[in-house]
Amino acid sequence: SITVGQEGPAGSRSAWKAFRQGFVTCLINPKAYLFVLAVYPQFLKPDYGPIWMQATIMGLLTVVTQAAIYGGLAITAGRSRNLLIANPRATIFAGRAAGLLLFAVSVFTAWEGLRAA
Repeated sequence: SITVGQEGPAGSRSAWKAFRQGFVTCLINPKAYLFVLAVYPQFLKPDYGPIWMQATIMGLLTVVTQAAIYGGLAITAGRSRNLLIANPRATIFAGRAAGLLLFAVSVFTAWEGLRAA
């Protein structure tokens, strides 16, 4: 059975401190820089204007997109926690739905693997 407790994790930190720690962690992630160096140059074309301007726009689009997606996930997770605490039946439903989804994905993967063999 899945339960969601009311108390936060031991030694909880403020939202601002958690944000700063996550931000620093993202900045020191070498995989992100390698991805940018491997993928972005193929989209930069001298015919479309100054390369620095194109790179700046692509970088800003990445920041805005990531902030919207991950910010939305964080807000949804925070609100969902409160819903799950208030409604144990929702917790049970979420656990069963996740289990069913994982089972369906595994059946689909096995089916596709057998079909390809």
